[in-house]
Amino acid sequence: MGKRGFTLIEMLIVFVIVGIVVGFGLPRLRDSVLKSNVRSAKSGMATLVAKARAAAVSRGCTATMTFTSGTNGTVAISVCAVSGGGTQILGGVDSLAARYKVAMTSSAGTLQFDPRGLSVGYSGMTVRFASGTVSDSVIINPLGKVVRQ
Repeated sequence: MGKRGFTLIEMLIVFVIVGIVVGFGLPRLRDSVLKSNVRSAKSGMATLVAKARAAAVSRGCTATMTFTSGTNGTVAISVCAVSGGGTQILGGVDSLAARYKVAMTSSAGTLQFDPRGLSVGYSGMTVRFASGTVSDSVIINPLGKVVRQ
């Protein structure tokens, strides 16, 4: 009778209880990760819009944001070159969708900012991010500001 330890039945009961707790927790954890990815993509888009507006104002020329949609959606900001004619892509092509594992769709393919930081043609646009069952959008108003984040 001097043996210490757990019996096989006691160990199985503990594993079943742990399995039940993990089974309830994983779906919530997955949803929170998806929400975090969408929120991060929205924040990244707001940063890129501010970067494009600032580049247009500081360089005194039109800055163009070009969007591609899908799970490999990208955003490229092109502005006039500092040293002379032509254009250059500011900071490279940013793949928001792939980085945050979301699908990105935009209501237009391009958005331009004039040297005053206003949207050319006073056209706004919506960029939607989706991951699994979670989706949200960023709305850029005709003045070039992100109004919903």
